[in-house]
Amino acid sequence: MLDYKLVEACAEVIRFGSFEKAARALGLTQSAISQRVKLMEERLGQPVLVRAKPIVPTVAGQRLLAHYQSVRLLEQDLGAELPEVRAEGEFGQVTLAVNADSLATWFVDVPKLLFEKLGVLVHLVVDDESLNYQSLQEGNVLGAVSLRDTPIQGCRVRPLGSMRYFMVVSPEFQERYFKDGVTADALRDCPAVNFSEHDELQNQFIHQYFGLNPGEFPAHTVPSSQGFVTLAEQGVAYAVVEQHQAEEGLRTGKLVRPCPFEIDRPLYWHHKTINSRLLDQVNDIVLSEARRHLPEIPQ
Repeated sequence: MLDYKLVEACAEVIRFGSFEKAARALGLTQSAISQRVKLMEERLGQPVLVRAKPIVPTVAGQRLLAHYQSVRLLEQDLGAELPEVRAEGEFGQVTLAVNADSLATWFVDVPKLLFEKLGVLVHLVVDDESLNYQSLQEGNVLGAVSLRDTPIQGCRVRPLGSMRYFMVVSPEFQERYFKDGVTADALRDCPAVNFSEHDELQNQFIHQYFGLNPGEFPAHTVPSSQGFVTLAEQGVAYAVVEQHQAEEGLRTGKLVRPCPFEIDRPLYWHHKTINSRLLDQVNDIVLSEARRHLPEIPQ
């Protein structure tokens, strides 16, 4: 039989990518967490963690985490049906992965709805859509927003809808850098703003329409969707943003579109195929919000 105190310690280290943060979350010393992980590895006869920065799970660690998540979901299902088995003041928790643009737009009310309707705390992993897929693959989350429509083993995939992106700049930026239009030469001499070094959207847009590769144009790095819009409004950079995020700036004249090009990105919801009433309800809320805000993916 598994000792779930040991399993919990391993799961929290994987979730936070750090012994120190896991210790704080569980109210234990870092030494105690380390001992529990070591004991778990001794009992399994193999490592469950790759001790890098951040710490990531081995294949065995991924399986252990997936098992722990299943058990936790079933416990939360039971707590909803039999409140007396749940400690007073105890909340359930779900860990989901979402990209920053979704969180700033159609996904923004999901945490509130999950807490109000299901009474669960929400831990969000916010990263690029391609990395969210990896988080689910590694067992770090129960559900993830992704660009991929190929299901991972042990998971189901459902369409969410499509998000449209285009370039925006301030009128002053356009006058300074794009007076003769947006060209590859102009883009080499003015700054973009990237979400991260893995900003595939910006790179795709610039390569698709202007033939430039990453590294061939200067860019700020600002890991904030709202920060994108702010920098563009301030005339510090051009930005490729989701259309809803640009609406206010375009309406007030703080932003303009210097070129007509657009990219539509289909989004998909991947989730574990665990037989859990709670997870089913989480999925229903996410899909409902997507249907409410996003156009369907073109066939």
